[in-house]
Amino acid sequence: MSLMRSIFVVSIVGIVGTGLGGLIVTCLGTPTRRVLSFLLGFAGGVMVSVVAFDLMPEAFEIGGTLVPLVGFLAGCVATMAIDLVLPHMHHVSSEGPVSKLERASLVVTIGIAMHNIPEGLAVGAGLTAGTHIGLQVALMIMLHNIPEGIAVAGPLKVLGKPSPAIIRAASLAGTPTLIGGIIGALIGGVSPAVLAACMSFAAGAMLFITFDELIPDSQELAVNHSGTLGAVAGVVVNIVLSRIMGG
Repeated sequence: MSLMRSIFVVSIVGIVGTGLGGLIVTCLGTPTRRVLSFLLGFAGGVMVSVVAFDLMPEAFEIGGTLVPLVGFLAGCVATMAIDLVLPHMHHVSSEGPVSKLERASLVVTIGIAMHNIPEGLAVGAGLTAGTHIGLQVALMIMLHNIPEGIAVAGPLKVLGKPSPAIIRAASLAGTPTLIGGIIGALIGGVSPAVLAACMSFAAGAMLFITFDELIPDSQELAVNHSGTLGAVAGVVVNIVLSRIMGG
C-alpha cells in the first residue's frame, strides 16, 4: 500500500476512533459502569487477539525468532517508561472540584495521545506487510480507540463543555496515531528485519497497555462479569474478522 494511502488509513484509525468516543458521550452522556466496563474489556480482548493471532505470528514469519522477541520486549519496556511519566487513566470520577476534573482531563488526554503512537506504528507496519493484516489491525485498533475517546470526553461533559469542543478534544487525542503510522510505514519497508521489529515492538506496547490498564480498569468497573464478557467478545470479533479477511 502506498504511503499516502497508509497515512489516510491511519488518520481514520486515530481521529475517527477517538472521535466516535467523544460523539457517543455528547449524544448519550457518559456510559454507565456496566457499559464502560464492557467497552474496556472488549478493547482489551481485541488487543490481546491482535497481538497473539496477527502481529506476532506475522513478525515471526517475516523476521525469524530473535528479532521479533527483542522488539516485543523493547515495546513493553518503552511503554512502561512512558506510563511512569504519563499515567494512562481510562475512567475518571465525576466527583471532586472542577479544577481536579480539568487536571484529570488533561492527564487522560496526554496519556492517551502518547499511547496511541505505538498503535499507529502497528497499523503502519501492518499496512507495509500487506493489505490484509494492515486493514484488520487498523479496524481493531479503531474499535479500541472508541473507549479512549469516551475517557477523554467524560470529564469534559461533566465540566459542561460544548459538544463541538468535546468531539474535537477526543479526536485530537487520536492524532498521534498518525505519527506512529508514518514511522511504521516508512521504516517498515526498509528490510524484513526492520518490519518484523516494528510489528513486534508495537505488539509489546499494545500488550503492556492491555494488561496494565484496559483489563484492570474493565474489572474495576465490572458489573456481573461485564468486563470479562467484553474481553471475550473482543477476542471473538477479531478471530471472526481475521477468518473473513484472510479467507
